[in-house]
Amino acid sequence: MAPRRFAPLVVACTATFLLLAYATVVTVPIPAIAADLHTDFAALQWVVDLYTLALAALLVVCGAMGDAFGLRRVFLGGFALFTLSSLACGLAPGVRELIVFRGAQGVGGAAMFATTLPLIRASYQGREQHRAFAVWGAVAGLAAAVGNVCGGLLAEALGWRWIFLLAVPVGTTGLVLAVVFLPRDPERRAGRMDVPGSVLLSVGIAALVVGALLFGEHGAGAGPGLAAAVAALAMLAFVAYERRTPDPVIDPALFRHPRFLAVVSVAFGYYFAAFGPLTVLSSWFQDGAGLDAVDTSLLLALQPAVFFAVSALCGAVLQRVALWIPLGVGTALVAAGCAGFALLGVSYGPVALVPSLLLTGVGAGMVSPVLPSAAMRDADPSRAGTAAAVANTARQVGLALGTAVCGGLFVGLLAPGRREYTAAVGEAGAVAALVALVAAVSAVVLLRRADTRVRGAGGTGDGVRRDRFRAGAGDP
Repeated sequence: MAPRRFAPLVVACTATFLLLAYATVVTVPIPAIAADLHTDFAALQWVVDLYTLALAALLVVCGAMGDAFGLRRVFLGGFALFTLSSLACGLAPGVRELIVFRGAQGVGGAAMFATTLPLIRASYQGREQHRAFAVWGAVAGLAAAVGNVCGGLLAEALGWRWIFLLAVPVGTTGLVLAVVFLPRDPERRAGRMDVPGSVLLSVGIAALVVGALLFGEHGAGAGPGLAAAVAALAMLAFVAYERRTPDPVIDPALFRHPRFLAVVSVAFGYYFAAFGPLTVLSSWFQDGAGLDAVDTSLLLALQPAVFFAVSALCGAVLQRVALWIPLGVGTALVAAGCAGFALLGVSYGPVALVPSLLLTGVGAGMVSPVLPSAAMRDADPSRAGTAAAVANTARQVGLALGTAVCGGLFVGLLAPGRREYTAAVGEAGAVAALVALVAAVSAVVLLRRADTRVRGAGGTGDGVRRDRFRAGAGDP
């Protein structure tokens, strides 16, 4: 790949790294921010949560906007908003302003995340596309890992405001490269946006994520119950409306493809299980095993290190094999890693959880580089942005629900002893393993059904192999 050909991939990876790293970058420095802005933890929790909420609720809407008005336009607008919001966060005079600017940063991140994968698909073909998606998957895994660590180190060395201010030169450089090198949108009339459907979908996803966050913080109660009811009503109204509108925000035909259903199932399941329990593990390492924050960060870094290595070294190869191998086997390995939490009952020490971190890292590293192209394979090219956004939304919702459900098991667990911690960590692992296992089995069944459809339509063995190849990596 010539140096100039690297530019669109560099832009996409820069955007992805920023938006994923900034989902967790303020988690560790919250005490420092609270002291500087003279506020409490409850208010600052929204500094973390509002970004996650905007990212999850607006991904599909931003993907539909990209399909309707141009992927490049939406990406550039999101990148500019993210960069300006980062500057505003770094200069925020109070907690209210910081919360508002973090929400704006999440909106910009959603616009970038929703359009990055279709832009990679439009910039590369064949083997170059295989490598590009593999690199993107590795960078995504690395970004999700370094947020917590970098946030703590930057806050300690330079102060919490520099966490946001350092994103400004990086974002500005990426934005300039994007303007110069990203492929221009094809000339066409602007499409129509399904505004009512977009609003209903965003409300439904937002209510679901808010309910999950409330459950994770306070346990079951009126708040999570009300949020769940609002989510259910909004999604029912969304489905009813989408059946009647001529321009739905999500093409219903996508969900008639077994392969796409498999991708969505895996996206939700592997993110729920691989990353949802990390808060629980962090708590146990520090309170149960007595480690400090640095040692805890180093142990948790085992998972993303393996994730990055597997994605970088094997990503391109995994896109050329039958799709059930990376999706089904990878998610099953994540399930096995979560089931390994039970080893804590045998050896109550940090080493007992190392196999779990390694297994979930390997499994997630197999899945991540394959998901992007697989999500867009069955979509009409004009709907590629929406298809990719649906898969990414499933990942974000899986992460939010995984964190909430696993963290909810610790609500009310005051001054836990060895027995209580072992039980709680084991329960979190069992729930996460079950979710991942169901996703893995569903994926294998659906993908085999997709292969059967090809054979039933008169496809030969070569046709099946071509179908698998296209499912994993775009057109050869």
